Amino acid sequence: MIGVSRTTLWRMVQAGSFPRPIWITDGSQGYLLESVEAWMRARAEGRPFDVVPADKAHARGGGPAAVRAVTSPARRRAG
Repeated sequence: MIGVSRTTLWRMVQAGSFPRPIWITDGSQGYLLESVEAWMRARAEGRPFDVVPADKAHARGGGPAAVRAVTSPARRRAG
């Protein structure tokens, strides 16, 4: 959706310039759609992005519908 590698995305999260992922299941993380869209708007407007703490992101009601568009597809195992 944003066109960067996993490593670059990780670095952006660590630097506080991209929203933190949330845990969807024990082994899967995703990003709240509204957070990614807010990041995209901030970039388009040339202003810094204010990262919302992960605990606040949960409080805003990010259910599966909110993260469906930005989660990574499951990788198939060769077998």
